[in-house]
Amino acid sequence: MDHRAEMEARGDGAAVPVEGAAEWTFDAVQDRLVEAMLTCWRGGDRERGWLRGGADGPWHMVLPDAAYDGGRDAGEARIDAAIRPAALTRRDVDEMEEAFAWVEALDAGQRRLVSAAVAQLARGHRQVSWVRVARSFGLDRGTDGLRMRYGRAIASIAARLNGGNPRGFVSNDLVDR
Repeated sequence: MDHRAEMEARGDGAAVPVEGAAEWTFDAVQDRLVEAMLTCWRGGDRERGWLRGGADGPWHMVLPDAAYDGGRDAGEARIDAAIRPAALTRRDVDEMEEAFAWVEALDAGQRRLVSAAVAQLARGHRQVSWVRVARSFGLDRGTDGLRMRYGRAIASIAARLNGGNPRGFVSNDLVDR
């Protein structure tokens, strides 16, 4: 779901809905955060790119690369070569940074909770395993509380994007561990 065409920037850089456009919903915000996490994971490894960049001299011999043809003819296909993901576009990076900025507006405990839940969804899980999230927080119960806090955090992001009061949804009693 792409809301970019339906949003305009306010003076402080916050996105607000254009009159008559659809408002941000829980699902739209969650989907955008999942897309942002996938974009982040798709980004290149800067250190590896630096080691193999441009004129790498003999490094391609020391550090084997699945895509390196090993001196074969250009016409000979390499069956075991890894498929590389497409390069990130400026729009991909802008949307990722925008979505991550939404999460930065939450306090630390909520950011950690949102990132743990969104990471599971980005890995392809159909729903969040709140038991796993609870374990990552060092809790052995309270999964319903975590689920509700997550819901309030995402709802507060949607409220902020829609020009409402984001603090009306947020619970600040999540233990920072």
